[in-house]
Amino acid sequence: MTTFKWFIIGVGFLGGGCATVANTSAVLSTTPSCCKSLADFKYEQLALDKAVQLTLSDKSPAYEFASGKSYFKAYSLPVEKKQTTLRVRSWATGSVAFETEKLSQLYCPEVTFLDKNHQVIFSNDLIPSPAKGALATGWRPSFIADFEVPSAATYVVLHSRPGGYGRLATRYTGGGAYAVGSTYVVERGGEPIYHPCGPTADAEVSVVPKTNSQ
Repeated sequence: MTTFKWFIIGVGFLGGGCATVANTSAVLSTTPSCCKSLADFKYEQLALDKAVQLTLSDKSPAYEFASGKSYFKAYSLPVEKKQTTLRVRSWATGSVAFETEKLSQLYCPEVTFLDKNHQVIFSNDLIPSPAKGALATGWRPSFIADFEVPSAATYVVLHSRPGGYGRLATRYTGGGAYAVGSTYVVERGGEPIYHPCGPTADAEVSVVPKTNSQ
């Protein structure tokens, strides 16, 4: 007999998947660049092993990076002598219950590390992988992307690569059913759910010791 896990999905999550990657990209394309250079960004301080919310939307500043225009968030890295990892945890923007029926976009981070003079050390972007084991926390399925922090890095900018929009991150259903009001959505185990990379983000970012990386 199949064992069902019942989750109540709040109404606030039901409308989150309405905006398509094409729609959000179109809005971004008309958003003016906020600054003349990376040195003009406002940098928020990160603390070691403390996650902070990362939201990228049409209310975020935009900038014309080498990889293209993107919404962004900039951080000062913690002063840490040991090797560290920048971890980005992303959640899909749509309703968990209806993801089997409609694609909902996911933040696939591009990170740019800067030195103390705001000069680029390097940039890299990843399609995140489904969180597993001890990293699979909370009731919402999340995706993890880890980046090694260069020893010379003082700042990091979280943005996205327009050329990568539409690439797919994949997770697989574990089986169960979800209650949406009086309606139950049954989810069969082992079915793939695809999330296209897009310009917006529902995520969190943290700097952790490298030994804690997945």
